[in-house]
Amino acid sequence: MPWFRLNVVHETRLEPLEAWDFLNDVTNLERMTPPKMRFKFLGDPHKPLSLGSILVYSIRPLSFFKTLWVSEISAFDPPQRFCDTQLKGPYSSWIHEHRIVKNAESKGCTIEDEIYFELPFGFLGTVLYNLYVRRALLKAFAYRKEQLDLLIQNETHLDYQLTLKPLSD
Repeated sequence: MPWFRLNVVHETRLEPLEAWDFLNDVTNLERMTPPKMRFKFLGDPHKPLSLGSILVYSIRPLSFFKTLWVSEISAFDPPQRFCDTQLKGPYSSWIHEHRIVKNAESKGCTIEDEIYFELPFGFLGTVLYNLYVRRALLKAFAYRKEQLDLLIQNETHLDYQLTLKPLSD
């Protein structure tokens, strides 16, 4: 099964520590996920993240399919980056690195998401990627950008880039 890479770069008016605090508040992830996915954090939202933290969510990636998503914080380097790795969920593999980079020439920072993932079901997974998964991920991250801009009162004209492609390209 091929691996895919999703890269999102989002400039914000937030200072790096503000962005770190925002991204490490698990309740914000619920707010930034499309409502139709019925994303719900099942742990203690007040427990701070750290290396080895286990996060459990309920999610409905398809209208007829509900599943648990369990991930572990597999890298933790405050306030620059953290990484969550799926232990159980809808993907065969999912590794999501969140990076916060101070903007040298302007106020604020850039939030970078780099995700590597692999779908289940062999060849059928590739068909599902082309028919549904690619479009669903692009929509989910576009929604995330809109919500992030609203929640932090970001300027909507700041740079935002999103690429999603197979790693073999």
